[in-house]
Amino acid sequence: MLYCPYGRSSAPPRAGTPYFSRFSKGAFPMPSAAVGSTDLFKILTFNVRRDGWFSRGVNTWPIRQQLISRVIRESGAVVVGVQELLPQMRDDVQHSLCGYSIFGLGRIGGPLGEHSDILIKDDDTEVLRHETFWLSKHPDVCATRAYYSFFPRICTVGEIRFRSTGRSVRVFNTHFDHVCAPARVLGVWTILRRLQKMQQQSPMPSIIMGDLNAGPDSAAIRLMRDNLHGLEGVHLTDAYASCHPGGPDPRANTYHGFGSAEGKRRLDYIFVSDGLEVVDCAVDRTSDNGRYPSDHYPLLATLRFAEKCDKKL
Repeated sequence: MLYCPYGRSSAPPRAGTPYFSRFSKGAFPMPSAAVGSTDLFKILTFNVRRDGWFSRGVNTWPIRQQLISRVIRESGAVVVGVQELLPQMRDDVQHSLCGYSIFGLGRIGGPLGEHSDILIKDDDTEVLRHETFWLSKHPDVCATRAYYSFFPRICTVGEIRFRSTGRSVRVFNTHFDHVCAPARVLGVWTILRRLQKMQQQSPMPSIIMGDLNAGPDSAAIRLMRDNLHGLEGVHLTDAYASCHPGGPDPRANTYHGFGSAEGKRRLDYIFVSDGLEVVDCAVDRTSDNGRYPSDHYPLLATLRFAEKCDKKL
């Protein structure tokens, strides 16, 4: 077991150790909550690109920070999954967005390392329960990883209640390994088994989203999109593909590397369970005079609670 400093404790934190913040101050007003019907809501997945020596010029975090906050606000999303969020970036986002709460652990434990956090809009939602687990054979042990994974990888899951309707969804937000395909497949199995277990204990419509670092025809994506896992009570729909059927679609490309307006590859996904209907799903290509908020475009979906939820949620 790896040592993971967390506060003053010398013991590694277990998955689910609380790390929750509510944004009480910010430079911007809260976006309007209206989407239309009270059963409609928007979700967003967004790799915000970690800051580091490789980010230079207009792509450095201090320059991109306000644009990222603007994209999140103007999207109208009430639930947002972010990836590659470092602790200082997390603090900056916390001060830039008013009326949002954020939860999740870093992949090294506690606040340390990259986060795959979930943000929720306080006026519309509240979090009932949340935890972070690792994409490994020991998902509840801090900082564990697949033997062939370059870094420890995590998934943050939250049970979120909508204030207007009292209905709830379970949201998984993750960031898969960027090097090894078997590590990504292990990540899928780890999340799906956790989803199945949670559904058996407390069924509710569910969402899996994030930067999956895999193309549409990869083993990891087909395992979810084509429901090849064989897990009882788990059935998923690719939100973008359901709205844009057919062959390869360049409009689906989310990774652009700060240089390609059309995007280079599709790496970011939103999957929903049978308890949800996909109304719309699109890539947000917002830029500001040639400046991009990240090297990934965010993926935005509008969802609706199904009138009659299938037994397989």
